[in-house]
Amino acid sequence: MELKLELPGALPLTAEEFAAVPVVEGVRMELEEGNLVVMASAQMMWHTMTARRIQDWFRAQGLFAEREVGVVVGPRSVPAPDVTVFYKPVSDLRRSQFPAADVRCVVEVVSPESVSRDRVSKPLKYAAAGIPEFWLVEEHPDAPADAIVKQHRLAGSAYTVARTVTLAEIEAS
Repeated sequence: MELKLELPGALPLTAEEFAAVPVVEGVRMELEEGNLVVMASAQMMWHTMTARRIQDWFRAQGLFAEREVGVVVGPRSVPAPDVTVFYKPVSDLRRSQFPAADVRCVVEVVSPESVSRDRVSKPLKYAAAGIPEFWLVEEHPDAPADAIVKQHRLAGSAYTVARTVTLAEIEAS
């Protein structure tokens, strides 16, 4: 697949410039330190289903949760977590990115191609931006349809693991 984009400015982009980058169907884009990170949309059914199950669980709790929307964690950094939980419903649905101050929890579902980013670099950025909760979700080694969820809470300037639980246990609660 060849990808041609008309950028609103020269690299490195700001978060504001990144908001003007056109959406490309089947492609997921994030801004990292002003550089575009271009990925294929989730390829593995487990990843897609797991993110949807988590989103559905948050919604069942009465929370406003959406998938793959940008969260501005710095002037040149806009990751798109697999699930983002907001403090209150978003009224401007035409926006593609939102300030970290609007976000109560972000969820990253680990894929083979994003292990380091999901486990290391993204949590550091989310913590620095002050997002109170971060969930890291990985495949369950013994139950292919389930997942292991590490729920992290912000303690000072870093996350600490508050609880490790299966997704099935979360859904049953």
